[in-house]
Amino acid sequence: MTGLLIRTLQRLAILGLGILNVWLICFVVFDFADQRLPWAVALGLTYALAAYVILPRSVRMGLKILHHTRVPRYTLTGDGLPGDPVNLALIGTFQQLRSAFAAAGWMEADRLSLASSRRMVRAFVFNSPYPTAPFSTLYLFGRGQDIGFQKAIDNSPRKRHHVRF
Repeated sequence: MTGLLIRTLQRLAILGLGILNVWLICFVVFDFADQRLPWAVALGLTYALAAYVILPRSVRMGLKILHHTRVPRYTLTGDGLPGDPVNLALIGTFQQLRSAFAAAGWMEADRLSLASSRRMVRAFVFNSPYPTAPFSTLYLFGRGQDIGFQKAIDNSPRKRHHVRF
């Protein structure tokens, strides 16, 4: 019974945080900006403040309210915001993992570096294949992925499936 009460209180706190955000963004920030700036500029400024200041802080507060003690349901970006979901765990060696994914047609992603970033930009601009293109680091338990695999869609770096371990 106490677990249900705690979850209910957490959800009410998250709902209150959401309502507070809507009020702050619409009735404080936008109203203040709209009275002093042209409408389009006020809207742009409100969007920027909401997207890059208010909402990221609110998400972090919400995550602290929900503090789960089990395996997280999602990874975190370098900024501490939610990233991809955590949806499977594998037991085996790196070589077994590499062999299994290679057999399924997936390529091991390059590590993110200056050279791989330059190659990625070139591949995106010219829409040329880069089957081992790097992707961003996401964090779980405070550390980035050890290895990642991807499978291109239409032989383009712009569309691809990817997975991190």
